[in-house]
Amino acid sequence: MSTSVAACGGDDKSRPSEKTSTEASKPGEEAGGEEKGGGLPSASDMASIEAFLSPYVGCSDLQTGAEWDNSSQADKFPAWGDSISDPSAWSIKERGVCRDTSGHPNTLVLVSSMKQFQATMQAEGYSGILIGKDFAVKPYDDEATQALEGSGLVNLVCDAQAKIPGGYKQEPAEADGCLLTDYFTD
Repeated sequence: MSTSVAACGGDDKSRPSEKTSTEASKPGEEAGGEEKGGGLPSASDMASIEAFLSPYVGCSDLQTGAEWDNSSQADKFPAWGDSISDPSAWSIKERGVCRDTSGHPNTLVLVSSMKQFQATMQAEGYSGILIGKDFAVKPYDDEATQALEGSGLVNLVCDAQAKIPGGYKQEPAEADGCLLTDYFTD
């Protein structure tokens, strides 16, 4: 085991700093504060999503999806995506799980093609997932979902019968027949 000590200013490269390229960006800016088109939050890796979620719902004890699914915790708190046999068919690059401030698991998904991911969500009849530019979050419960309302994530709705009240954003999603809204329901 090796230990590194940094003098004067923390050169520890093993942990992301507050402003690194691995930090998820809020809408309208890239990590590091640069403008980014599209308006949705963006993340380059699991550490970025973890950092993005922390101020809203907390995100501790990050594990890979497989680690969570194989743990004893999964029996009591199954994480979204545990039954997906072929993540590449969903365009999932990586799936992780972290605990929110209530101790519940929220599923984090890094996506390589948001269009393919959304189309598969629609085809499989899934709902209640929140979308960023290149990642998605499946909150454990309504409390976590509501805490993420001001985060810039949007709700993917693929139900043609869904009624979105006036005043809420309703924009076409990348998948035909779906929309993105800031009206959060499950």
